[in-house]
Amino acid sequence: MATSRDVQEIVSKLSSDKAKAREEGVKLLSSWLEGERAAGFCKLLGHNTAKIKADSIPHAETWPFLITLLMKCISLEVSASKKRLPRLIFVKTLRSSIQCAEDIKLSGRNFLLLSVIKVLFSHIWDVIKDIPSFQSEYSSILRQLLTVREYRYQMRKRVYSGLVVLYINKLGTVIDMNTGHPSSKEDVFRSIVILHVLLENPPGDYPDNIREDVVKGFIKIFSKIRNEGKILRKLVECLNTYLLRDGPNFGNQAMEIHFAVQDIMFRCWFTSHDQGLKSSLINFARIQLKLIRDMAEGTQIIEQLLDVIVKELDQGINVGSEVLWQDKLGTLGSIQQCLMELAATVFYQALACKINSKSTCDVKRLKMEHAAVRLKDGLIKCSWIWNGAFAFFIHNYGLRLDKALLIYWFEGAGESLRRILSGSGTLHSHDALLWLLWALQEFSAVFPFFLHEEPSNSTSFTSNEVLLVKNGWQDIWSCLMRGIPSFSIVCLQIDAALTLLGNMIKRDQASVAVMPLDVWNLRIFKRMPSESTLYFIACYFSRAGANGDLRDILYLRKDLLRATMELFDFKQASFWNEQMVSLIPEAIFALCAGCATLAPLSGGLSMFTRPNKDCNKLFLVKDELEHPEEVLECSVESLAEIESESSTEEKTNWCSCVRLPKQIRRPLIHEFEEHISDFLTSKGEFGETVLSFFFSLCSLLCNSIYCSLLARLSKDKFLILPKVIDFLTEILDHIVSVIDDKCNEMSCDGSVNLSFILDSAGTNASSLRSLLSSPLFKLKDGDDCTDCVPLGRITQAIEKLLVAFAKLFDVLSKFPTDPVSDTEIQQLPISSVDSMQDSMAEFNVRIVDMELDADESFEDMDSVAMSGGRKLITSPLLWKLNLVSMISSFSSVLPFRTWEVLFDLMGRENDSKVCESILFNLCKYFPGPAGRSSALVSMIGKLTENDGNLKFFYVNILTCIRVLLGSLKSISSTGNNTKAIQCMDERMTDENLSTLCNTLNRVAEFGLPDWYARIELINCICCSVLLEPQSAQVMVGRLLVMLQDPDYRVRLYLARKIGLLFHTWDGHNELFHDICLNFGFKMVRASKDLRIKAEDTIAAGPQPALAVETALITLAHLAFASEEIEIEAVFMICVIAAMDPSHRELVYALFDNLSRRLQYASRCEYLEQLMGSILASWVACEVSLVALVEVQDLFIGKSDIKCFMQYCCPWLLPPLILNGDNAGLNWVSKVSLQPLSVLVREYFVPICALCIAVHCSMRPNKEIGGMALNNLILQFANISELERDELIKKHMVSIVSFLLSLSSCSVDPELPFFTKDTVVLAVQTVVDGFLEMDDHPITVGIIDKINIFRADRIFMFLLEMHYKISAAVHSRHICHRLTAVEVLTHIIGPRVTNPSSSYYIINIVGQLIESQPLQEQCCVILSTLLKAFKAKPTKDVYNVLGEELQFLVSKLVACCIPSESQNVKAVPPPPAVISLLHELTVDADPLLVGYIRELEPFPEVDCLKKIRLFHNDLCKTYSARDHFLKAIIFLYYSSYYLPKGLLLWSLRNLHKRLLAGEIIEKRPNDMEKLCERTCWNDNPDVVSAVWVLVDLCSSNEASTMSGLVADFISRAGIGDPCRVVFHLPNGSSQNHTFLSSNLVCLKANRSYSNMEDSDEFLVYLLRLLKKFLADDSVETVDITSRTLRGILSTEKGYSALLSLDPYEKSLIAVHSKGVNLELVERVLLDLGKN
Repeated sequence: MATSRDVQEIVSKLSSDKAKAREEGVKLLSSWLEGERAAGFCKLLGHNTAKIKADSIPHAETWPFLITLLMKCISLEVSASKKRLPRLIFVKTLRSSIQCAEDIKLSGRNFLLLSVIKVLFSHIWDVIKDIPSFQSEYSSILRQLLTVREYRYQMRKRVYSGLVVLYINKLGTVIDMNTGHPSSKEDVFRSIVILHVLLENPPGDYPDNIREDVVKGFIKIFSKIRNEGKILRKLVECLNTYLLRDGPNFGNQAMEIHFAVQDIMFRCWFTSHDQGLKSSLINFARIQLKLIRDMAEGTQIIEQLLDVIVKELDQGINVGSEVLWQDKLGTLGSIQQCLMELAATVFYQALACKINSKSTCDVKRLKMEHAAVRLKDGLIKCSWIWNGAFAFFIHNYGLRLDKALLIYWFEGAGESLRRILSGSGTLHSHDALLWLLWALQEFSAVFPFFLHEEPSNSTSFTSNEVLLVKNGWQDIWSCLMRGIPSFSIVCLQIDAALTLLGNMIKRDQASVAVMPLDVWNLRIFKRMPSESTLYFIACYFSRAGANGDLRDILYLRKDLLRATMELFDFKQASFWNEQMVSLIPEAIFALCAGCATLAPLSGGLSMFTRPNKDCNKLFLVKDELEHPEEVLECSVESLAEIESESSTEEKTNWCSCVRLPKQIRRPLIHEFEEHISDFLTSKGEFGETVLSFFFSLCSLLCNSIYCSLLARLSKDKFLILPKVIDFLTEILDHIVSVIDDKCNEMSCDGSVNLSFILDSAGTNASSLRSLLSSPLFKLKDGDDCTDCVPLGRITQAIEKLLVAFAKLFDVLSKFPTDPVSDTEIQQLPISSVDSMQDSMAEFNVRIVDMELDADESFEDMDSVAMSGGRKLITSPLLWKLNLVSMISSFSSVLPFRTWEVLFDLMGRENDSKVCESILFNLCKYFPGPAGRSSALVSMIGKLTENDGNLKFFYVNILTCIRVLLGSLKSISSTGNNTKAIQCMDERMTDENLSTLCNTLNRVAEFGLPDWYARIELINCICCSVLLEPQSAQVMVGRLLVMLQDPDYRVRLYLARKIGLLFHTWDGHNELFHDICLNFGFKMVRASKDLRIKAEDTIAAGPQPALAVETALITLAHLAFASEEIEIEAVFMICVIAAMDPSHRELVYALFDNLSRRLQYASRCEYLEQLMGSILASWVACEVSLVALVEVQDLFIGKSDIKCFMQYCCPWLLPPLILNGDNAGLNWVSKVSLQPLSVLVREYFVPICALCIAVHCSMRPNKEIGGMALNNLILQFANISELERDELIKKHMVSIVSFLLSLSSCSVDPELPFFTKDTVVLAVQTVVDGFLEMDDHPITVGIIDKINIFRADRIFMFLLEMHYKISAAVHSRHICHRLTAVEVLTHIIGPRVTNPSSSYYIINIVGQLIESQPLQEQCCVILSTLLKAFKAKPTKDVYNVLGEELQFLVSKLVACCIPSESQNVKAVPPPPAVISLLHELTVDADPLLVGYIRELEPFPEVDCLKKIRLFHNDLCKTYSARDHFLKAIIFLYYSSYYLPKGLLLWSLRNLHKRLLAGEIIEKRPNDMEKLCERTCWNDNPDVVSAVWVLVDLCSSNEASTMSGLVADFISRAGIGDPCRVVFHLPNGSSQNHTFLSSNLVCLKANRSYSNMEDSDEFLVYLLRLLKKFLADDSVETVDITSRTLRGILSTEKGYSALLSLDPYEKSLIAVHSKGVNLELVERVLLDLGKN
């Protein structure tokens, strides 16, 4: 046994100044580190080292001190050995010492070298760079130390950089030397291994300064290597590791690496027999494809890989799939799976590049890319590997693919299925069928996304495509029905087929038909159904169409029920996995009651477990790179993706029910009851059955109770239900007693063995989670279906189980932790918190956290701790970690109680790892007001104090904070938890959140060495901003600094998140300015506060390409987030594209996505809305016009320069003239091929209008407008003042129209737009003349002596505005176009009461007022309109308003009806809307009372209460029945313009009154006195009115309205229920003649035909065209106007106009200028051209 004296002797010799003494000391130390004496010696040093405090200096008898002495000895030995090699014994002893210190079996502790590790790494670098003979020993030391995370994060960046560059340069030097000698090869291989270790274990992010050296080193190495073997394999693995970890920061350097590797890669691809090398090459190719940024540069790579992949897939046709059938679904060999996924990526990239075929395709083939044709041809070959590649292709990229290509391949898949099932396939047809069925499952999952898109979206299916897909699925259904008997004995194939069929039924992709009897007679349905069989049964028998003859269907359901109930037996408990315990009840109740809910189940039956919907996401990978495909995809398409920060939508469970006749339902339920009764009575004694059995049994029973409640079996006297609940609680109590017994046993015996409760396979934990995730526990006591079920009893039993687990944890905490097991825990991979699960995350960031998943933990535990036979690890630490996980799973059932239990355990636990795990779960499941928030926040803060020296650990703290903030955000955003939020301690949103922000600041100040930790910091800050902006404001500066983060992934992630700041705070311009300053380089800006011209950025020199790239992405997201800075951000992006061609592809993609997010059909339509501002800024910042022409594709697509200049001139010439830019004007003239004077005269209207607007504005430089009008225009156009004035008079109307288009609703708009007051003044200046304006104030209105604002011209002004409003799709742009209408109403004053003008204005505003952002503006326009009407209180004027009152009030009322969607936050209507409604009703002029009385009843909304009472008082003269008939007429005529919400509300209101007996008194039915049903009195008028409503069901809301209308017909349209005869509508009634005749003539009025009198027909035609003047489509209004102009220019048309009533005449007369046959011919010619 070693003593302190022995250690002191060694220390004294090692500390000697004499070399011989030091050598003796080293030998003495080596002797102590060998043999049996090592244990005592190491234990002594370990014990002494463990006593050292964090800030203390290690004393002599510790490992750090001993290692420090050895390093000094080695340094002295090196300095003394100038002419000879240093002796190796010193280094070997150092290596042995480090090995012993790190061996926990010897030293008994972890991380004993932490205090000296930084010095040790520096020592290794100082020695190894100069002494090559020491490299072997030091490499071993490095391999050991770098794999310990706590150590490698202490290495200085300088040391790490030096080591990496040293080894890669060494490889570059020796790789081309003679490596034929084995020792030389081994030396090279060892160097590669240590380089690999260095690259796998960096101290955080790779230093930027080594990237260039590493890339050059790899290029040099691979350009020299010639032979395959383990050296090449290890090199490729090493390169893959580096690319995975740092590839996104490479930029175009990734292509340089590929060009160096491609020769050896393609040479070895088909010749090598080394499977490891092949797998590494496949992974390299996949990584390279992910890193391709520029498709133009990547085309060569993709072409090469496409040829290789096609050849590889063709060679695999005659080879078996080599599938390892480990599970029911099977597991592919790694190479085959990697190859298939690589093939999927190559084909997708090939389609993206549009690589065309070198050989021409058959004429009859579809005209598609060559890759698409190759893929379909591969499908037709019926090869398993082709089908497998195709399955991965659809799974990974299905949502990105063109819909036409999807249908094209879908047809090929159907053809391949027919060939395989017909027996004409190739070898291995069963494998080919399996993969094809999996591919079809992916098709089934992808197609619904294309069906649910908006009809206007170009990605949605057309009606023809929907029919084509529907027929395809029907063919597949038929093929499988015929083919299933032929492969029913092959388990995998039949399971895949049944899963596909079930998915098709569930998604309504095929019509459910009666299946052939020979299919039902197959063994798969007769005996022990599989999971897929149960899934299919549940889907099939819960849908209508599955029933045939009643007797046959009863026998069939009975047979299937008996087969299914065989699984509901104790003997079959081995089959009860998580899927089975859910599917068995689903299948049973689908058979018994026709009801199933299968939302979460179908995904688990698929080959692919990852969700398909996330294929557009970017994946970021952390430490353990297990999946090579999870790397940041750097393609332009992925980088340019723009997503909004929308809240996640709550998904509703899929449910399907079909009502079964009692003859079928009752016998089946009775049989099921008998089986359950036998099952409950056959239980016997529980005995020593494993806990997983009990948990699975409880889960099965809970799911059965849930299904019975959902199927409403309680109404069928389902008497067995109480017995099932009793049995369930009895089992739970038994489990509690088992755990209590184990606790007592441990307390009495003092032994620890929990293998019975915490098994090594993790089946108990997974079974428990399955039980607690049962949908039964999501029901509440108040739900309708739970009125007869005591859910509280089950919940109480679950709570007892929770308390029992907590008691077990307390007992276990009394036992000491075994240090050996603790070391083994260090080797286990800690389960990651997937940030895709969090609502704030967009990336799949695999971050180390404290939660151990039981399944993964035990699986890895076996691999670590079991050698040979299976040997359990009995570790209290491991058991406690898994107990924490199991206890946390109770949160889904008992959130508050579980949190309290965990909190109590946290207070009594001492182990740091267990505390971290508990803390994570406390944050994750924070329940709100019941949580002790202050204590929780304090716990998180203490972690930063305890582990200040472990920077890597901060990611755990950040994860805790992010999860806690996410929980708080979830609580605050839950609408039904408002009361709970109010009860929450207010300090949670004040002091505690402020403390969390301080903790975040403290963590950030320590420094976060890993990029994924900084992403977690961004997540935390963003969550804080959402929750408490005031507290989080101090963190915004730190967030902006990360815009210059050295890692590309951090900058990209922040670019996608930073828009959140604009949703939270005002002051967008100041915030945008701060963001631009933090980009780290100058960019052209046109801001008023800071204008940076193009020459300034050019002088600054070129900027890093990747920094500019992330800046562009940030700007695009900011443009989407804020309309205030949208124009400037878009302008900056356009300038970068113009000045730097390398970024144009990204810019084009960004604008494509931005326009799509703003609902524009193309980027050209979007940029057209901003074109004036962009070009004005272009001129102001003196950006090259040549560069503008180079990016013309950005604005108008492919065209010549002259066309592009014609497009730009209206907006480009005015600012050029205002700036006096002679050079620019001359260049435009030269490019346009026109003299400058001609060009200026041609675009005189926009030039003059803009100059006048500048002259009338309040801008500082307003004098340049007058100068341009008086001098510059004359100079450039080469005209005199008189000619200028003549041009103004000639184009007066056009100038006014252009001035109106310059209106902006912004407070201080940038050129070329102006405020409303400026535009009004400019129009007055033009129309009334310059001289008269001095004495004519703006408030008086326009004089208009020359009658510019005639009624017909006002209509044309409005028509042009309507066109601009229609072109502006998004409300942020519509508001500026709508400002022109607002300005016009102000300018024309009393003229606005003209029927034609007011009619059109109300129509335009009525179309837009439903949009919430535009409501205030629309109300301002309508208020101006009302003021004008009130100024002329005559009967004729109010008649005009009264005719439009119903339309106007309907639109305003629709703004007050709350949305029924759960995902739309309820927003109160603007006060202006309520005020307008009061003006139109309660406070209206008496002349409008008659029109108000005819309005529809107002909804029962609080804000409309006063109006509703007023209207009800006016309508006292109407009976309820009369009002009902009148309302039907109104709904029928107004359904085309009535808002959706109001139309549905009106129908519901009528339905409610019908049921209440207000419309028709109801009497009891003599035939059914015992029942509560009643029958209605026959009433012809009501019957006729109800049948009129049928036409409403043809609208888009048919699915919503058809149920109401059907109930109308069933209650009012059916007479005597004994006869069940429908009373069709009659002609009229004696009473209410007027109302009935209106009902009868509804159809006749809408289909005017067979008219004999042409004059009468012409009158009808004019009235019909009058309605089209109020159409939503501006094109329809325009064509109608021109048609009216032509008709009214004829004599008959003019005569018909005179025969109309005054109101109709006033609407149409503006389109007439008298009889003019020439005008008729022109109109006909124009209409014919269009």
